[in-house]
Amino acid sequence: MPTILLIHSPLLTAATWDGLRPHLEAAGWQVVAPDFRHLIETRPFHAALSSAAAASVADTTPAAVVAHSRAGAYLPGIIDAIAHPGVAAVFLDARLPYPGTSWIDSTPPDRATWLRKAAAHGRLPAWDRWFPAETFDHLRRDPTHRRALQDLPELPWELVTETLPEPGPAWHSSRRVYIQLSPAYRPTADQAEKDGYEVHRASTDHLAMITDPALVANLLRSALST
Repeated sequence: MPTILLIHSPLLTAATWDGLRPHLEAAGWQVVAPDFRHLIETRPFHAALSSAAAASVADTTPAAVVAHSRAGAYLPGIIDAIAHPGVAAVFLDARLPYPGTSWIDSTPPDRATWLRKAAAHGRLPAWDRWFPAETFDHLRRDPTHRRALQDLPELPWELVTETLPEPGPAWHSSRRVYIQLSPAYRPTADQAEKDGYEVHRASTDHLAMITDPALVANLLRSALST
């Protein structure tokens, strides 16, 4: 069975993948989906995440590493830490890498201003509090979906200002795939296409691995079978 490693956004948890896992397993994948919340106080976070991700698949060689949302920025480090040729890097409605700079410095000025104002006592609030209270009501009505929004971490500001390193040789030789889920990530998918990524597009939502896991499983299977 080929192995697929799933990397949740640092703003979310491994419960992101609970609905997707059985669909991938039914399609013949061995799924590894660690929870990385315990690493958010570790500095540098990017190095700790890369090492932990690589350790989680130390007994196998993953065919693909899939990162959702803000976890996309860390894919080069993870691919380099795994250091196996032929591992596909899959960006699932994800942020593209920004080596040599930080989250805050690679963010549009208006968004950077918002993040600075949102931070309190050196931490960003949990992600679900970035939006009006009713935004996730449709998810919270379903117990399975609701678990994906429980116990979300408050990120230390140091993580937002941490500079990511330049990628190494494994990243430069890797296959790169971008799967756009939501309209908000269309410009990012467009940039990925310009950068030579294989791009696949769907008309769904940013949390489709929660709301429509069968669709996301099919998107992954289709993208990785080409």
